[in-house]
Amino acid sequence: DKPVVAARDERDRKYVMSDEFSMDNLEKFVRDFLDDKVEPYLKSEPVPDNTDAPVKVVVAKNFDEIVNDSERDVLIEFYAPWCGHCKQLEPKYTELGEKLAEESGITIAKMDATANDVAKPYEVSGFPTIYFAPKGSKNSPKRYSGGREVDDFLKYLAKEATNELSGFDRDGKKKKKKKTEL
Repeated sequence: DKPVVAARDERDRKYVMSDEFSMDNLEKFVRDFLDDKVEPYLKSEPVPDNTDAPVKVVVAKNFDEIVNDSERDVLIEFYAPWCGHCKQLEPKYTELGEKLAEESGITIAKMDATANDVAKPYEVSGFPTIYFAPKGSKNSPKRYSGGREVDDFLKYLAKEATNELSGFDRDGKKKKKKKTEL
């Protein structure tokens, strides 16, 4: 068994010494860690190719890009592939993504929390765990505890969205299309 050397910084990011263990390598790792020259270790699935899906698939490596996008509110579900409640939620969550696909200010996303490191300040202790990350306060996302039907999500997002949704009013009711005369 080889020793493993790991460290965490003040932002709770993990670092792992990749070189074979020796006193010289340990000293170099500590020096590089203190000089901020070591890349954080991220448990992550590969970044998916399909980015046009109604529900964006997030992995640890693209978490910042999607969830912390300062231009968009994000509703993210942390799930486990074996979770029965997650499987029940899947078609409803996909339908929600389809209904909001034309909304420019909101992203519906999901992440397999068993195969990817979950970033701080998100805390996942059960599945599914859902958070709303408004574009103006990515450091303090709100844990979603409402109903699990499409209309429950729509009402919540219509009310909480930073900017009013283009297709739904603040109560979650579908807006009537304005008739335009030619």
